[in-house]
Amino acid sequence: MRTETLDRSRGGMWPWLGQRVTAVVIIVTIMVHLVLTHFVAIGELSYDNIGERLATTAVLVNDVLLLVAVVYHALNGVRMVVLDWGLSGKGVRRGFDLFLWVVGILGIVYGIWALWVWVS
Repeated sequence: MRTETLDRSRGGMWPWLGQRVTAVVIIVTIMVHLVLTHFVAIGELSYDNIGERLATTAVLVNDVLLLVAVVYHALNGVRMVVLDWGLSGKGVRRGFDLFLWVVGILGIVYGIWALWVWVS
């Protein structure tokens, strides 16, 4: 039973563990984001004020961590669904994994680029 659950053709142990860890990271970082946004930085809600909030290290680190966790969690979930549909062949699976990694890295780079305006 255990080998069936952790079989690579069904996803593998590390993606399974990564899904659980990123779920916890997402919950924690969303809670931190809400606290930092709504309770610590109380004030006028304007474009400049939001820029000042995003320029602080705590908010920026939290948002980048949230971005990375959400992208990994989402794309790993897509991978699991596609594997459940019966994606066969080791080469096809590796190609799909590579595609998801490229999409994920591009998404993270784009997200950090969008946040970088507030840092520089």
